[in-house]
Amino acid sequence: MSQEKEQKVRKAKRVNLRCTLGFASDEIEGDAVVTNVSTAGCRGESDVMVAEALEFHVLLHLPNQPTPVRVDRASVRWVDGNAFGLSFILFIPSERARLRTYLEGVK
Repeated sequence: MSQEKEQKVRKAKRVNLRCTLGFASDEIEGDAVVTNVSTAGCRGESDVMVAEALEFHVLLHLPNQPTPVRVDRASVRWVDGNAFGLSFILFIPSERARLRTYLEGVK
């Protein structure tokens, strides 16, 4: 997906942030490096190949946080080589609030 098109479809402000995430479903599991994140999703890069529309559970390991943010359901929206865009579909409100609070504090 072109960066211009990617910008048009975003619903939440992305923050440039490098961290890691783990992802798993019945079909696939792996780790990725996150390059930007919002409360609605993120961009990741992984050696594990993913496909559009694949859904999985995510553990987002934010810097200097004792526990990862758990996303119960995320969907792959686009893939470009080893990079992909994730949409966070379902996570409990306290986890979303924790992510929002963290991102508001990032400069």
